[in-house]
Amino acid sequence: MSEAQTNKTAPAHASENPSTETNALPREWLRIKEACEFSRVSKPKLYDLINRGLVKSVSLKERGQIKGTRLVSFDSLRDFLRSRMTGGESSATTGTAPESE
Repeated sequence: MSEAQTNKTAPAHASENPSTETNALPREWLRIKEACEFSRVSKPKLYDLINRGLVKSVSLKERGQIKGTRLVSFDSLRDFLRSRMTGGESSATTGTAPESE
C-alpha cells in the first residue's frame, strides 16, 4: 500500500446543518449531542436554555423508565441562535410581537 492509502482521514461532516445532510430527510428533532455539535454550546448550557424555555425540547420517556431520550427542536434552537445574532430575544421567547417602526 502507498503512504497516501494508509494515511486516510475520516471524512468531514457533510454539513453543519443536520437538516440538509445528503440523502437525508429534513430533521425536526436532534438528540442532545447533535444539538450541542450543531450549536457549539456545552451540554449544561443547552439544558439551561431548555429549562429557561428558550429552546424547545421533548422527553421520550415511558412510565416506569428511569432514563428517556431528550430531543431538541431544530427550528427552536436555530431560531434562538439567530435571535442572538441580532442581539435580541425572539418574539417567541418573550411572548410579545416585534415593534414596527
